[in-house]
Amino acid sequence: MNDFQKVYNLIGLACKGGNLVAGTEKCKKAVLSNSAKLVLLSTDCSDNTRKLFNDKCLYRDIPIAIFGTKDRLGKAVGKDYRTVLAILNEGFSREIMKLIGS
Repeated sequence: MNDFQKVYNLIGLACKGGNLVAGTEKCKKAVLSNSAKLVLLSTDCSDNTRKLFNDKCLYRDIPIAIFGTKDRLGKAVGKDYRTVLAILNEGFSREIMKLIGS
């Protein structure tokens, strides 16, 4: 199993365990409340979404990574597609960042 598949598996586990929120609005709330430990943006997200989360995460010192497509991120959490995911658990976020190389 390659590292990318391991990341998708960790995303799925985080989702099942309630340690992840998906979608722009929910992720924005998690970032603003400082409960997000890592924000994952899809590679095909819009420039506005990318700027919004870059600015908010940079200000709050929350790591952000660009990983996967909308379709793959959505499948990892059992939905059609998702542009933004926020990991709420420090352990999951550390492992995902290690695998992504951020």
